[in-house]
Amino acid sequence: MSDQNWHVVLQGKGQGPFPLATVHTMIKEGKVSKDALVWTSTMANWTCWREVPAFAFLASAEKPAEKPPEAISHNPMQGNQPLSPAPSNPSLKNPLDLVPTNVKDYLSFKRMITPKLVTVFFWVGTIISVVIGLGLFIISLVNINSEGILIGFLTMLLGPLVIRIYCELMVVFFRINETLTDILHTLEQKK
Repeated sequence: MSDQNWHVVLQGKGQGPFPLATVHTMIKEGKVSKDALVWTSTMANWTCWREVPAFAFLASAEKPAEKPPEAISHNPMQGNQPLSPAPSNPSLKNPLDLVPTNVKDYLSFKRMITPKLVTVFFWVGTIISVVIGLGLFIISLVNINSEGILIGFLTMLLGPLVIRIYCELMVVFFRINETLTDILHTLEQKK
């Protein structure tokens, strides 16, 4: 552990990496609070420095400041416990910060899923409109019904157009919403 670099919570933020000797000095000088968390690549979680063998001997002012021989070589995570993979980014984070922004936006309804479904709705509606119009056209042609032929033809022609206009109006509404949301995020980041 003596060759490892350590990350330390200083003033509420994970900082580092620091060599072991530097962290020892920071603890001795009182720059690290008594409840501060530390982390290194062999540890699964951030842990209070007083509970880590490499630093625990510094926790008691009554005891002489000597390193126990195993403090450098002993890995507290070895033994019967499986070693969890180390976090890729050692800075302290809220677990929700690990969720991609797009997913968080969808889950919190900041981004709408409906605009993506509008495209599917358009194509399904267009196919249904053309099939119904074609069916009316063929049935009316067989029965020699000029009114049915006209309705079938207009359904094939105007049905997709009406569906397209409706879908575009829905997309415009959702784009206005997303643009306003982006403006809000930009203003929040500037604060």
